[in-house]
Amino acid sequence: MNSRLWGKEDYAWRFRALTALLLLLAVAVLSSCSVRHSVQTPATEALSKRLAEAGAGEVRKVDFSFARPELTIYVKTETAAPGEETIDAVLARAKEFATVEAMDEIAKSVKWNDRISAVILVLYAGSRDEPYRKYGASYFKTFDASDTSADNIDGYSTWREYKQ
Repeated sequence: MNSRLWGKEDYAWRFRALTALLLLLAVAVLSSCSVRHSVQTPATEALSKRLAEAGAGEVRKVDFSFARPELTIYVKTETAAPGEETIDAVLARAKEFATVEAMDEIAKSVKWNDRISAVILVLYAGSRDEPYRKYGASYFKTFDASDTSADNIDGYSTWREYKQ
């Protein structure tokens, strides 16, 4: 076999191996940016208890998850179609919970050194895999998080339903 040809094949194999290793490293670094953290603080535990009470037995499970820069509250109900009274009660409790102070406590617990930009409430009905309802509130009024003026701070007070 020609030693020149063998050298080119060896070089091509090493180049492919190095490229694959760099791609794998890049994917690992990028995926670590969106790590989800389960959240458990005194405020989240209190909300879980309040949601269980508010749902008149309909609320089965409550989970809190942080993936920068958002906090998501997952609420599962027992029934396939929770009543409007239950939905309104869950939303009211989530609104009471979503204060700047509570969000700062959660950010600190997950070692996030910035404001939580949004709080998302996702309701699952019965055993459905798709969300039944979804609501959200933001810290900022606009998408410009660099504008920290009082005119751009909403402080999670305006909630809206996400249409699915």
